[in-house]
Amino acid sequence: MKKMIRTAAVILSTMMVFSMTACAKKADPKEVFDTAVKKNSELTSMDMDTTMKMTMTQGEENIDITVDMKMKMSDISKDTMQYLAETKTSLMGQTLDATIFYKDGYYYMDSMGQKIKYPMDLTALMESVKQSTESTNLQSDQLKDLTMAKEGDNTILTFTADPEKMNEYLTDVMGSMSGMGAMGDTQMSFKEASGTYTVNKDGYYTDMTMKMTVDMDLQGEAVTMVMDLTGKVNNPGQEVTVELPDTEGYTEVEMPAAQ
Repeated sequence: MKKMIRTAAVILSTMMVFSMTACAKKADPKEVFDTAVKKNSELTSMDMDTTMKMTMTQGEENIDITVDMKMKMSDISKDTMQYLAETKTSLMGQTLDATIFYKDGYYYMDSMGQKIKYPMDLTALMESVKQSTESTNLQSDQLKDLTMAKEGDNTILTFTADPEKMNEYLTDVMGSMSGMGAMGDTQMSFKEASGTYTVNKDGYYTDMTMKMTVDMDLQGEAVTMVMDLTGKVNNPGQEVTVELPDTEGYTEVEMPAAQ
């Protein structure tokens, strides 16, 4: 009997240890989400691909727009920062390709057969890049529901967004767009959004998806926009080599004024 009691005590003790360990290792989805966003925002190099598909509806008319972008950056937030973006925009059967990069104090753009450049302070570029890369980042307090599941070495975070918080998010995004002279007078109201973040074993997010629906007041016209966004961060945490194009043949112009 004493041996059985001792054995039972050992088993109970072992079960308690396992139980406590399991509880200690149970991660909070919000903590995992915010930690991943923070880790990605602190990267000093980035290789990222994004695709944004938009359908804008006004009455019975629809317009589909797709923007694909491949972006590479190295030495982020340093004087030696290098930036290269290649974009492809598809609209109404037309495709517009553009190559944009920064080198030695100049912002270069090659689009529609035109090559232009204009002086740009590195601080201004870094702020613009920050707005473009962080405008897609959410925080857990902007989400209404957030669940977590394991898939091999990865963690899949699935969310739906909080309407009130997302309206604030849209205001921030529109602020960055108005700084670039786009959609500055457009009023937007969030309806719904959902998506996923894939976090790897090192705590970086490598893939994200988001589908968002918003109502817009576009110069007095009611428009509904559905946006599907996908993003992939290639090998986060690894050094990125940026090979910039030749700078010959670019015409210097005045820097566009902020709208």
